[in-house]
Amino acid sequence: MTTNYKISYKDSDKSIKEYIEGFHLGKTKLHLLFQEKRVRLNGKPAVHQEILKENDILTLEDREQLDYLPDPKKLDILFEDDYLLIVNKPCHILVHPDDKKKRGTMCNIVAYYYQNKGWSYPVRYAHRLDIDTTGILIFAKDSLTLAKLDYLISTHELKRTYLCLAKGRFKEKAGRIDAPIGEDRHHQQRKRISKTGKRAITDYEVLKEYKGFSLVQVNLLTGRTHQIRVHLASIGHPILGDELYGNLEGKAKRVMLHSYRVSFEHPVTKQIICLEKPIPYDMKKIIGGEANDSNLSKKN
Repeated sequence: MTTNYKISYKDSDKSIKEYIEGFHLGKTKLHLLFQEKRVRLNGKPAVHQEILKENDILTLEDREQLDYLPDPKKLDILFEDDYLLIVNKPCHILVHPDDKKKRGTMCNIVAYYYQNKGWSYPVRYAHRLDIDTTGILIFAKDSLTLAKLDYLISTHELKRTYLCLAKGRFKEKAGRIDAPIGEDRHHQQRKRISKTGKRAITDYEVLKEYKGFSLVQVNLLTGRTHQIRVHLASIGHPILGDELYGNLEGKAKRVMLHSYRVSFEHPVTKQIICLEKPIPYDMKKIIGGEANDSNLSKKN
C-alpha cells in the first residue's frame, strides 16, 4: 500500500527528511524509508535532501501487510479519512488479542473492514481501552500518522476525556490526582499507587450527583494502565462495577467507564479533530434517564 501526503504552504521549503521528521518517526524507520527506496516525490524516486514545494505529492510505500485475522463484525465509525479511522468501541471486547492467531478483538474487526475495502494496511491502534471501557478508539492507517499520534499523546496535545459513574459523593467536586502507579505484587492483574511506580496524573470534575454515586468527567494527562480506576479508587470513589478495585456492589454489570471525547490536530491535514460519543445505554439506565447531552458537554 502507498500513502500520499499533499504538501501545504506551511511545509514548503522543507527537505523531505525534515518533513518526515516532523511526524517524530524513529530514526531507524526514517533511514529504512530511503535505504529501501520507498519514498517518491510527484511520482519519481526521491532523496532526503530534496526541497518540497506547495502542492507537491509525497508518496510513501508501506510494505507491512494486514496483520490480524479478520472478524466479520460491523464497525461503528465516528471519523475516517486517508490517514485515520476513529471508531466507537463496545464493552466486553479487547482492543487487540494476546496472540495474532486469535480473533474477537477490535483489531480483528478493523482487519475485516480493511479486507472488505481491499486494503492491506496493518492494523495500528494509537491507544488502548480496557475490555469493559466503551467509547472512542483511534487507529492510524499509516506509519507517519501513528508516529505523530504517539507524540501528541506523550505531550498531552491529544486530549482524552472520559465519563464514569463513581461510588459516593465527592467532598472535592473537582481536583487533580497526581500519584504514581505501579504493579501490585499480590495481584497480577491489578495496579496500585506506588512510590516506585510511574508518574500518573488525572484531572476530575463531578458533573452531577445521584443517590449513592456521581457522574464524573475525567481528563488524562498520562496514560497508565487502569489509571482512572486506580486513581478514583485511591480517593475512595471506585467506579461502579469495578470489582478489581473495590466496588463490589452488583448494580453495574461492567466497569462504568466511557471514552467520551478526543480532540487533537490532525497529523497530516492539520485540521482540528474534536469528536464526542455520548454514554451508552447501560450507563444511562443506571442514571435513570436523567442524563442528557447537555449534562455531558462541559468544557475542559
